[in-house]
Amino acid sequence: MMLPKISRWLPQDHYSFGATLLLLLTLALSSWFISRHWIDLRIQNQLQELERQSTQVTASAINELQQGSRHVKDIAHTLSSLSSVRLFLNNSRQRTALQADLDQFRDAFGLNGVWLLGRKGRVLVQSPTDQPLPELGLQAGELHPLSRLTFEPGQQQARIYHANPVTKNGSVTLLISATINDISHHTYRIELLVTDADGTISLSDNPDWLGYSLGAARSPQPKNAQILHPPLPVRISPLLPEVMLLGPQHAPVLLASHTTDSQDYRVHALADAEPVYRLAREKDNLAAIITLASTGSVWGAVLTVLTLKRNRRHSLAMSRANEELVSLNHQLKQLATTDVLTQCPNRRAAETRLHAELANLQRYRHPFCIVMLDIDFFKRINDQHGHDIGDQVLRHFAVTSRKTIRDTDVLARIGGEEFLLILPETEPDQARQLAQRLLDTVAATPLYLSDRTVSFTFSGGLTEATAQDGISQLLIRADQALYQAKHLGRCRICSEPALLAQSEATG
Repeated sequence: MMLPKISRWLPQDHYSFGATLLLLLTLALSSWFISRHWIDLRIQNQLQELERQSTQVTASAINELQQGSRHVKDIAHTLSSLSSVRLFLNNSRQRTALQADLDQFRDAFGLNGVWLLGRKGRVLVQSPTDQPLPELGLQAGELHPLSRLTFEPGQQQARIYHANPVTKNGSVTLLISATINDISHHTYRIELLVTDADGTISLSDNPDWLGYSLGAARSPQPKNAQILHPPLPVRISPLLPEVMLLGPQHAPVLLASHTTDSQDYRVHALADAEPVYRLAREKDNLAAIITLASTGSVWGAVLTVLTLKRNRRHSLAMSRANEELVSLNHQLKQLATTDVLTQCPNRRAAETRLHAELANLQRYRHPFCIVMLDIDFFKRINDQHGHDIGDQVLRHFAVTSRKTIRDTDVLARIGGEEFLLILPETEPDQARQLAQRLLDTVAATPLYLSDRTVSFTFSGGLTEATAQDGISQLLIRADQALYQAKHLGRCRICSEPALLAQSEATG
């Protein structure tokens, strides 16, 4: 039995008509599920990007808060070690000097208050004198030392408290308080807030949230915590489990929370998830539109494939661009710290290394020496053989020196024919042996060219760093020793006069 011809494109038999309906249904179902899956991928990608940005912002905020906490801790440690504190503890009549020191430190560092506490939290000396002692558990002697971030509802401010024991038995404690005013990083679509140990919002980009509790969903409350205001309603959204609905407006946000090691406060990043949430809310409508379009025309599927390919190309292009940027940054760093001619560290890199070695010496008593090197009669080499040969001499000297010195040593070019040899973990006697071995090697290794041989030597000035040295003092002494080596005839290693006198006394 033939079907009536309603339209030219309709099948003319039951089998063809059924096959067409089945094909359309298959295409519609495939388009429906494919479009929903594609939208889900877009949602997940946007959520991952928001989470990545939130993690970066919270990590940066935690770093700043920890730096502030360390700064307050350093101030407390410095105050605890003041001589006026020791004098007062030995003689309570020495209050005037201690009060002046506390007032001076409080004004200089912008502190809210400083308290010197005795047993059971009794205030011995404080600055200012009318500042009430905060309730932090010090009267019970709970924490030594103590670091805590808390919210002051009266001033609508967050403060960092740090208590440092002054005596070994903890009977006397120094407590200081400092205000934190801002944690904003001005990041698009991301806001920050900080909750203290009681779960109270202490810092926030939105001042209306100060003093509120974030809610038990993401910031658990202690049993004895006092809630100043009703908690902000936070609940999981019915569409996306990763998204929270925050506040009375039920604003969709992605909430990323991080706790510090001390667990006295938590940093939260609220990323605006409205675009993602809107996409999830309209997912079925979008899928229906895509299904109708794909069912009516094959071009719907083609466009979907092209869109996916375009996104992939964009991702690959961004990846390649990031790789090129990393490579360029590495090259810029190399250019900024490396001498182009000799491939040795330049003066900037040498000074950076000297800073590090001086810090190790001052803190850990790790000795090190430096040798100022200058190629002998280098101007004569340039005049006789030309500047190109002079450049080859510099490169040959750098290569020969790197093969001779230890892996831990650093040879840097700091001038035309001047080099600086840094010898970590090295005593003066050992440094002299190393420098002399380098001198002998360079003298025995001339530069061989096709038509000539260029022999050269160098002079060196050796000095040992001390804990009182700065970079300038250290380099001046090495330069003086180098001048002495040149004055005595070059091709030798000379130490500074202090080391020479010490060697003669030891010998």
